[in-house]
Amino acid sequence: MLDTTKDIILIIEKDPDNTKLFSFIFKNQDFHVLYAQKITDAQKLIDRFEIKLIISDLINIGGDIIDFFEYVESLYPHVKRMLLTDYIDNQKLSDAINRGRIFNYLQKPIDPKKLIVVIKNGLEQYNLAKSNEDLLVNLKSKNIELKELLIELKNEEEKFRNIFNSSPDASFIIRNDGSVLLSNLSAKQICRTYHSTCRSLSIFDLIRSDNPVGLKNYLAGINKNTSSTTEVYIEFPDKKKTNYYELKGYVLNYKGEDCIRITLRDISVKKEMEKKVIQTIIQTEEKERKRFAQELHDGIGPLLSTTKLYLQWFNKPESKMDKGIIISKMEETLEETVASIREISNNLSPNTLNSFGLGAALKTFINRIRNVSDIDFIYINKLNKRLNEQVEITIYRLVCELINNSIKHSEAQSVNIKIEENDEIDISYSDDGKGFNVAEKINENKGAGLINLSTRIQSLGGLYKIDSHPGKGTKVHIKLSAN
Repeated sequence: MLDTTKDIILIIEKDPDNTKLFSFIFKNQDFHVLYAQKITDAQKLIDRFEIKLIISDLINIGGDIIDFFEYVESLYPHVKRMLLTDYIDNQKLSDAINRGRIFNYLQKPIDPKKLIVVIKNGLEQYNLAKSNEDLLVNLKSKNIELKELLIELKNEEEKFRNIFNSSPDASFIIRNDGSVLLSNLSAKQICRTYHSTCRSLSIFDLIRSDNPVGLKNYLAGINKNTSSTTEVYIEFPDKKKTNYYELKGYVLNYKGEDCIRITLRDISVKKEMEKKVIQTIIQTEEKERKRFAQELHDGIGPLLSTTKLYLQWFNKPESKMDKGIIISKMEETLEETVASIREISNNLSPNTLNSFGLGAALKTFINRIRNVSDIDFIYINKLNKRLNEQVEITIYRLVCELINNSIKHSEAQSVNIKIEENDEIDISYSDDGKGFNVAEKINENKGAGLINLSTRIQSLGGLYKIDSHPGKGTKVHIKLSAN
């Protein structure tokens, strides 16, 4: 078996004595030797094995060695070729050098030491040329991969910049010390209000936080992958206002540097709505407390005072009125007091609602309104079962509030109320009153009732829509979960 791990040389030699001499000379060398007596045999061997060097005589080899060397040059350009001959022909030698591209020429008789030196030099040249070729091929492949990677990185960077710049939320890429490296268009607009560029500002000069942990600790937490969103605010000096933002950050590598990208989502409108909701809740609670206090003062107070006078009468010996009559009057007054207390309690949580359900409670309430109002009520209730207590109370309060609004503000002639249950509770309410501009009412802070309505609905995870225009009445559609 041929050891293909060793370098292989090919000797084209017809003389068997020379072949034996070669075998003796190369006996202990670290390369393997193949022999061919003629060119056709040599051609088969070179096509089969990775031969690195060919040694040949000029004559008696079954063909023209120059033509063979040209053939080898065309297919295996790194294979080294040399002549070893005792035949002197200057033209042949010239052709061997110019056409056959031989790298050396030795004359017979053979000098073993010189021959081995020449062979080793030839093998070194082959290995170096082949190594350089492999290196160039690998380098070209790496260059192609690098170009493709650069194109991909460029495309990704362009995609990132497009997303970064087109975001409606202000975005910054910052170092850990807060210095700004990159900002999008929305962020630049914020920085302009400080008559400055984002690059000249520290993020800590721009953003404030009420969070006791602090913005610096929050950003440090991002580096440890432990932080979530936080709430911050920016004070605008020119506009003399404060905007609130939800800040979200994450770590990224920007131009070979570990940085932080932070995004600011404006939640000022949301904060203002939350503020209005809280104010409305407080105002509603205060209004309820005042109403409750007034009812106690105006309704129960006089009755209790009267009862007290009757009791004081018993301590007056000169009084001549029949005690039985006084006791009867006291009983009547106490009964009226109990009835008044019951009425106040009924207004807070109607007894009819607790005992007979939503349909009966609303019907009772509407009948009371009919007795003192000219409004024509059309009330349709398709609920066929009791609902969750909190849901029933909420719907009752919502409908009562809508009816009161129609009576007080709309100048309506008719009101339509329809309640039905499909997958959810659907409540449709409409009146033919003078209507109003919904957005203006809320913006003018005159829409406390609307915000209260919204708060009640949202407390149950419901949805609602108000459709009203001046001169066109009002329509309200509410969807609530039955649970």
